[in-house]
Amino acid sequence: MSGALSWNGTVVRPLMPASGETQNGEPFAVPKGARVMTVHVPALAGSNTTVKVQALAPVAGVDQSANQTWADVTAFDVTDGGYEALDGIPESTTATFPVSVTGGGMLRLVASADQSASPVAIPVFFA
Repeated sequence: MSGALSWNGTVVRPLMPASGETQNGEPFAVPKGARVMTVHVPALAGSNTTVKVQALAPVAGVDQSANQTWADVTAFDVTDGGYEALDGIPESTTATFPVSVTGGGMLRLVASADQSASPVAIPVFFA
């Protein structure tokens, strides 16, 4: 194999934390037609820091930015009939999810500890 590597999907790099935030990452859109989401969590500030996935609730009306409601993403577990949160993703790891468990739309990553001292971009790959 020679030359540059090419990705067969879309890579986004939301900043963690978002400007003016301490634990909430920048929002990012799930690309239309994406089937898989892979989060490449780098080393983060704090001891044993983890991240979770949150989704933005759709809002009707003109001023949608003033009414943002974010909620933890959970997936239905057919083995026990409960819901499993997409949380506890450890730093320095890679986690892959079917996009169907996120519901698509607008997502963000939220850290379990303050990240404002050393912001990082978190690569998220969609295929």
